[in-house]
Amino acid sequence: MTDRKLRILCINQFFHPDSFGGVERVAYETTRRLAERGHTVDLVGQRTKPDTPDVEQMYGITVHRYGDAGSRRRFGGRTSDALRSSRPVMAKLLATKEFDLALAHHHFPYYAYLGVARRKIIPEVMTFHASYWQELHLEGAERSIGKPLESIFFGGFAKRTEKAGLGRADRIIVLSDFSTEQLRSYYPSVVDKIEKIPGGVDLERFRPAVDRAAVRKELGLPVDRPVLFTARRLVPRMGLENLVGAFAEVRETFPDALLVMAGRGRLEDELKQQAASLGLGDHVRFVGFVDDDDLVKHYQAADLFVLPSLAFEGFGMVTLEALSCGTPAIGTPIGATPELLRPLAPQLLFAGADAQAIRRGIRIMLEWLSDEEAGRTLRARCRKYVEESYGWDRAVDSMEALFGELLAGGGRR
Repeated sequence: MTDRKLRILCINQFFHPDSFGGVERVAYETTRRLAERGHTVDLVGQRTKPDTPDVEQMYGITVHRYGDAGSRRRFGGRTSDALRSSRPVMAKLLATKEFDLALAHHHFPYYAYLGVARRKIIPEVMTFHASYWQELHLEGAERSIGKPLESIFFGGFAKRTEKAGLGRADRIIVLSDFSTEQLRSYYPSVVDKIEKIPGGVDLERFRPAVDRAAVRKELGLPVDRPVLFTARRLVPRMGLENLVGAFAEVRETFPDALLVMAGRGRLEDELKQQAASLGLGDHVRFVGFVDDDDLVKHYQAADLFVLPSLAFEGFGMVTLEALSCGTPAIGTPIGATPELLRPLAPQLLFAGADAQAIRRGIRIMLEWLSDEEAGRTLRARCRKYVEESYGWDRAVDSMEALFGELLAGGGRR
């Protein structure tokens, strides 16, 4: 840790609560706690909602918004905003304020920062959440029109900006061993700058319900049926088609089981049609976007959280949030999911990412949870596991130690 109170410039594209996602959650939880510890944090982020102020105090930090909320609806608009509209905002901040350190969470606005601060004036730390150009390439291959065009126009540039940021940063924070291996594969020259600091969970917010039956009634869920829950963007790499297909066979053993799917995306209609064609009309419930409060309640209400990802999964915030609510999470052996689940119980990992592996894994877990005492014990283990290993304070302690090392002259390793 460092006793010195720092002035930190946090460079974002999207940020919570204006936008929701794993990266936004990590940035929110860490910057909020850094501010609570007495550090001064200025966050530069993209405007995603109309009529929001350019400068605003939020959860102890000063938010500086750039760009136009309407850019999200234009082809390439978000990227253009991040690269162009962020520059004058950061230039003004650097001209009027003194900072001890820059902390970047998104590589497009960080690339814009490199243009503003051509000569390095303060230490720079980049958090590598995932390789955007790799995700863009994968999702582009899955779409018929829009994404392939986006991949052609932005894929190569995304790789260049990502490489530039990683090359410039003094240290690179990763949340998982999986992300370390991604960097080792794509950018071997930066390996000596990597610092693993796993993400965490707000243990006060994500906690088991006092009365699970009451939470189910509040959400309109049955109190006497097994409830499975997943919260995902409804896009192909999330593996939701395999989950729906697997669930059709799970019902042969557990005919009353209910699958609740939260999230929005271009596969929504297709998934609904798939569920209907499999006769799952009363057994798969699509609840769309759920806000933070209802997300916690859905975790608390569920018997099992399911993560059927097919690719990436650089950390898996939703997995830890479910476990913190005392809800067992089961997932495919993709990305960082094995790192999170295997230490708790090997049975929480599917043998593969296909529908048959998902079906077998869900059946095993539902049979386990059908024993009331075994279910109670497992739920308690889930909560204790997160408390001992994934509180945010531990992550922020590590960040402060890293910042202190850099400011003491640690530089590059």
